[in-house]
Amino acid sequence: MKINELESVTIVGLGLLGGSVGLAIDRVFPHIKRVGFSHRQVTRDKALEAEVVDLVYNNIPEAVRDADLVILASPIGTFSDLLGQMAEHLRDTAVVTDVGSTKVLPVRWGQKKLKGKVEFLGSHPMAGSEQRGVEFARADLFDGAHCILTPTEATKNSTVKLLSDFWEALGMLVCQMSPNEHDKVLARISHLPHVLAAALINCNDLEQMMLCGKGFLDTTRIASGPAGVWRDILMANASNGAAAVGRLIRELQKVQKTLKEKDEKKIVQMLTKAQLKRNELIEKKMLRKELPE
Repeated sequence: MKINELESVTIVGLGLLGGSVGLAIDRVFPHIKRVGFSHRQVTRDKALEAEVVDLVYNNIPEAVRDADLVILASPIGTFSDLLGQMAEHLRDTAVVTDVGSTKVLPVRWGQKKLKGKVEFLGSHPMAGSEQRGVEFARADLFDGAHCILTPTEATKNSTVKLLSDFWEALGMLVCQMSPNEHDKVLARISHLPHVLAAALINCNDLEQMMLCGKGFLDTTRIASGPAGVWRDILMANASNGAAAVGRLIRELQKVQKTLKEKDEKKIVQMLTKAQLKRNELIEKKMLRKELPE
């Protein structure tokens, strides 16, 4: 299937990401019918009111039966069950993807539950916020952000092309890596920061934190993310997450040793290294138009 042949897209899960996908589709592909699924009546009502979908159902078979593309935008812990519910009700030509933050397990579930009847190709739009709920959905949420596709050796080129074109049309910069490599990288650059933000909050007293400035609030912003969602992410990528935490602990132990020794030279070297590294990162992202100048 090609991008210009898409007629109906089903979004399973209508929170921030799912709702934003619906709004972005309407902005770029107003002819595509947007179908939603949510098990909660209040969410279905909000989704229709916010016009993130055209139709919404409370059961999977009805929601996916006419879909050319199905996008799982619910918590990762629900994927296996949802894939099982939809397997017998999908068109043979349908493609299933997701917006989850880990990929090894979703890809494995997709292959197992869909049994080769339709293709599952993992997607990870690197966009979002600590906010949760369809009321926070935005049509421009994906503009300029990365989307990682995780094909396997069995994935058809036509499926990769379809989803690459789809996410690019929604404003994203698309790249590819294996599910294993994705989970290893994301453990370091996405999951570890959330763990660190939570640890920074948990190792301080609330009364003392009342004295904090904007820097502390900026650093710990993502700790406000929903615990249930992040539980699923961390559990689905536990081994890579543990390795990333170990890497951070080793770096912190270097800092601890330097401070105990009161080695001013090493402290300056450490801070300068981080400063230059981050400056280079920002410059490259600005050159690639990923950040405003």
